[in-house]
Amino acid sequence: MIALLIAGAISMLYSLLLTPLFIRGFKRLRWGQFIREDGPQSHFSRRGTPTMGGIVFLSGTVIAYFAAKLIMSETPSPSAMLVLLLAAGCGLIGFIDDFLKVRKQQSLGLGGWSKIIGTVLISILFGVLALQFPNA
Repeated sequence: MIALLIAGAISMLYSLLLTPLFIRGFKRLRWGQFIREDGPQSHFSRRGTPTMGGIVFLSGTVIAYFAAKLIMSETPSPSAMLVLLLAAGCGLIGFIDDFLKVRKQQSLGLGGWSKIIGTVLISILFGVLALQFPNA
């Protein structure tokens, strides 16, 4: 229970303190939202809004989990590793979607079916691994 509280505190501090740095880095890399020219005028103010913010939260979660385990001198559990793998896999889909939007300078990233197929593949991998490493 203490490790969970430590991980939550580390993750919160990581997200609060590093989000502004990530935003500046994303702006420098021009990883911003693309707005179509034929869209409503009110949407143009959002052009260039940094995207890919999930990187901050996912990296904070992973770092905080391992830091808390290290502080408490505990070994990571297989079930927690599976959940982190699942989160990272779904985060990868989101990253690819946002990256394609930025790269192509379009508001369209991955197609709907591509996201569904990716999610199904990650879910199948999670299920197979969960059956191989059950909790004690």
